[in-house]
Amino acid sequence: MNSGSNLAYGSATPLIEALIEFEQELEANRHSLGFDLGLIMEQGPAPRYMATPPDVIPFAHAGVDGIHYGFLTDFGLEKDLLQTPIVCVSPVDWTGVWVVARHLQDFLSVVYTENSSLKRYFANGEDYSGYVGQRVPQATDERTQFVRECFRERFGIQPIRDMAVYIDRLRLERKQNEAAPTLNGLGIRRFSTAKHHSFNAEGALLSVAEPFHWEEQGEAVRELFRSGSYEARLAFIRDAQTRHLFTHSALRAFVAGQLKSMGLSKAAAYLEESYYTVIPDTVES
Repeated sequence: MNSGSNLAYGSATPLIEALIEFEQELEANRHSLGFDLGLIMEQGPAPRYMATPPDVIPFAHAGVDGIHYGFLTDFGLEKDLLQTPIVCVSPVDWTGVWVVARHLQDFLSVVYTENSSLKRYFANGEDYSGYVGQRVPQATDERTQFVRECFRERFGIQPIRDMAVYIDRLRLERKQNEAAPTLNGLGIRRFSTAKHHSFNAEGALLSVAEPFHWEEQGEAVRELFRSGSYEARLAFIRDAQTRHLFTHSALRAFVAGQLKSMGLSKAAAYLEESYYTVIPDTVES
């Protein structure tokens, strides 16, 4: 089976491989997981976009607008990818990235039950219910129904009874474990190990905005990484990406170096990879 099993999915690799194999079987019979359920598995190294957070490992995409799905490792807090939250990354959406499932098995339940939350951000269950209530109902054809049922049986999927309630719980659980807020709402999880500074939100976060000029604002960034809390540094990285500041090569190189010094070499490499198509600054502004 050509499954892309060399990818770094850890404990989630067997399930990812099974999904790829299932897609291949469907295609051999002129069906499609992508066409019928909107899920296209990556069968090789997954491309990264400028919107892909450095602590996200992509594994699938939607086939439209660059929307893709990945494991949110929370900068190394999550070690077991099978139990890691799943996020949607939408390069064309202001929010950019949001949690769509508690873990991979739940993600499959969302795909099966009602996948609009995989392509559109809902702030809460009420927001989702309002959207669904205004949507024109569409009948499911026999082809799609066949694929859905094969999908459910193959992976032991339990449908989500109330998607609005599920979305509310996702948002609440994320907020309850948040140490620092970020512009995109994803936040930074609490780091409880002794090597990290305790986080004090008041005055601890560095404001992020365009236009960004490294010569004028670089010292504030350097000071944040010299004396700021671990969570504040990570919050800056999230916010800088949300504001597209990493198109500035000097800032990107500095932050990549800081990630390495924080023991987050993979995140540093992913950050650089997400911007490999960006033309280097000829003159640093």
